[in-house]
Amino acid sequence: MSNSIVRTKIMQIRVSEVEFEMIHSRASQAGLSCSELFRRNALLRPLPKRTTKIAIQTYVELGKIGNNINQLTKAANTAIALGQKPRIDIDKLEALGELLHQIRREITGCDESQLGDGDDWDEENGEEEEF
Repeated sequence: MSNSIVRTKIMQIRVSEVEFEMIHSRASQAGLSCSELFRRNALLRPLPKRTTKIAIQTYVELGKIGNNINQLTKAANTAIALGQKPRIDIDKLEALGELLHQIRREITGCDESQLGDGDDWDEENGEEEEF
């Protein structure tokens, strides 16, 4: 026997035509049925966040750019450790890396664990990207 809840009770509500369309639109945008939308709202459960394919692709591409920035930062730090002057402004490079990290989170509206894509740019996709 399944552990799922058997729903046998029916609730009816009256809404205007505009409300009806808005409810259907909101449910569709959230990827839910109207019944599930009502249950989640009525029971105060959060609605799932929808992430577009473009947002995920952009997130991944920004990760690759971040990986490149990390490689440049590592090269600059290595030059400094060897007593050489790096050809780039390392503070600006690190600030750019932080900005990309923030944009990646904001563009998807969620954290990295929800995307299944780690935030360690040096190990992203199991390889290093180059400019």
